[in-house]
Amino acid sequence: MSEQQNISNSSELTAQQVRDYLLNTPDFFNQYPELLDDIKVTDKRAGVVSLTMRQLAQLREKNEKAHKQLDGLLTIARENDALFGRMQQLTTLLMQARCVEDVFACLDDTLRDCFGADFFAIRLLADEATEGFPISKVIWQQDSPQLDSFQRFLEAEQIKCGHPTHSQAEALFAKQASQVQSTAFIPLKIDQQKGLLAIGSNDPERFHPAMGTLFLAHLGELVAKRLSSLLPIINDA
Repeated sequence: MSEQQNISNSSELTAQQVRDYLLNTPDFFNQYPELLDDIKVTDKRAGVVSLTMRQLAQLREKNEKAHKQLDGLLTIARENDALFGRMQQLTTLLMQARCVEDVFACLDDTLRDCFGADFFAIRLLADEATEGFPISKVIWQQDSPQLDSFQRFLEAEQIKCGHPTHSQAEALFAKQASQVQSTAFIPLKIDQQKGLLAIGSNDPERFHPAMGTLFLAHLGELVAKRLSSLLPIINDA
């Protein structure tokens, strides 16, 4: 039995039957074009309008949504392009670094000026005392109590973004710990030695768990490679 016969045999039409009939009869309004203007529907902006006007409004809404999505994609593309340029600048500066101190100075300047970071810290792990290391405060011994807050993260070797715990912020940023509202923890692999690059911000939303980490991963690899070419093997220092 056809949909039209079902409707004809029914003593009372339901909204579902009308809906199904119209969906199964796509040329209905071609047969009765006057209904497009006669049927009135409620529009949120314009009140009661004809079906034709409502369709036009829906098309405008879809176009506006598509434009917003396109604008969002273009914004992301521009941001990525700018970020890529800053990564190139950082790469050039790191290649010009002649010692470990130059690497740290380069990161301090570039991360603040080009990447909007308010704080940064590097920690390298060693198994024993390292006398004469260029920047002694960056060395953590394997039994250092500061490592407790980072052990799981370092073992997983995955970038972690979000709000740091008080102990994490204090271990990395000392007196500035209370100002650090969000961080990116980037694991470093320098030959066989592990390390940590931490970037901090006083903006609680600057680094968050849902953000992309592609450029952060590239940054970590870049820093690790440059330090590897400049550092002595820490445990043999």
